[in-house]
Amino acid sequence: MNRELWIKKALEAGFESFEIYQDVEEEKKYTWYKGEMDSFVTSHVTGTALRGIYKGKLANYATEDNSDEQMDRVLALMKEQAMAVTSDDEVFIREPEKTVEEDNPHVFTVPSADEVKELLSDLEKRILAYDKRVISVNEVEWEEIVSKREILNSRGLSVSDRSRIHVLIAECAVMENEEVKDSFDYKAIEKITDFDREGFVKKLCDKALGKLGATSFKSGSYPVIIEKDAMSDLFGAFCYLYSGDLISKGISPLRDKLGEKIFSDKITVVDDPRCRDSYLTDNFDDEGCPTKKKEVVREGRFELALHNSKTAAKMNTVSTGNGFKSNYSSSVGVSPLNCYIVPGKKSLEELMAEMGEGLVIDDIAGLHAGIDAVTGNFSLQCAGYLVENGKRSRSISLITIADNFLDLMKKVRNVGSDLEWGLSNTMAPSVLFTECSIGGE
Repeated sequence: MNRELWIKKALEAGFESFEIYQDVEEEKKYTWYKGEMDSFVTSHVTGTALRGIYKGKLANYATEDNSDEQMDRVLALMKEQAMAVTSDDEVFIREPEKTVEEDNPHVFTVPSADEVKELLSDLEKRILAYDKRVISVNEVEWEEIVSKREILNSRGLSVSDRSRIHVLIAECAVMENEEVKDSFDYKAIEKITDFDREGFVKKLCDKALGKLGATSFKSGSYPVIIEKDAMSDLFGAFCYLYSGDLISKGISPLRDKLGEKIFSDKITVVDDPRCRDSYLTDNFDDEGCPTKKKEVVREGRFELALHNSKTAAKMNTVSTGNGFKSNYSSSVGVSPLNCYIVPGKKSLEELMAEMGEGLVIDDIAGLHAGIDAVTGNFSLQCAGYLVENGKRSRSISLITIADNFLDLMKKVRNVGSDLEWGLSNTMAPSVLFTECSIGGE
């Protein structure tokens, strides 16, 4: 694709400004099953998204066929699309801004195919040998993903970045007294030779074994710790609250609450696309706006909504660098990146000791079906374990946790220190709540 020619032709065709966004993704995937390589798949996809402003209206076009022969036809289609737009919202293609670009400190060393095969084979053997109750390894997989993103526009903006990540995925099943349970885990691995195989297998298998013999629990209101993985899922499901798009439309429960106390003063929420602890970092969003670290909630007070260019204009402010696409072909929305609850100083064990009696929730299901996005209410299936005298007791399942997210976040007694960066846009440590409604027996 001759990108400079596309921009030149677009301006000659009457577009006021024009942008080319390209995303190239290469993936290599190894799957191991029952002692042998089950599959090996490679893919290479180049996605191109075009945005142009014509007579004050924004037109979009996305394709995997970016040949120059398509130029006249595509530009004509985009002009037709623009003329059909009825919205009077202000539209943007951004000018370049000065910014300091930072490299992600996580360096992934590319292994040989033989090294990957040896790792997968060894992990399968270790999982099966871990405990006699382990009956199968349902999946052991290695993925290598390389992404390159470029944005070029007629206003002089030209930015690009490149990332690589390697991910190990495993799933196992366990059985006791004809009861079968399973567990799943993944890990980003920078260098195979430095990977703690024993620790990974222990975590995976112990999680599955801990589910055996689980029973329900009497309904009521109890002190609850939501463990870091489950808390990350719950926190992530409600990160739409801070979206300037939903706030401007009056949909978010945080509409008209900027500057107000919305959570416990123990909760500070940060959004930092450049976070050096994370594997996922971006120097600029999908509009080319530089990213930065910002406090969304400070000691319980709602300080800042997240914006792209369009939502910022609606609310008379500036973009926060959160204008991201869900994929190359989608429109620019508002999304967090490395949004997290700032951790406290106590380990999970210390939180349990502080709680004394109560429940730890370490698995939450049905996050989309069980959430009311307008009110913030939720009712979710979950599992975990009972805590007695500050120590782990029996496993619990077949229960639900129900509350309003804003109300729940006002009932924080303490925040754990166990924030662990994974491959998600949103992360949280374990959090101890004074009480939560549990539905069970």
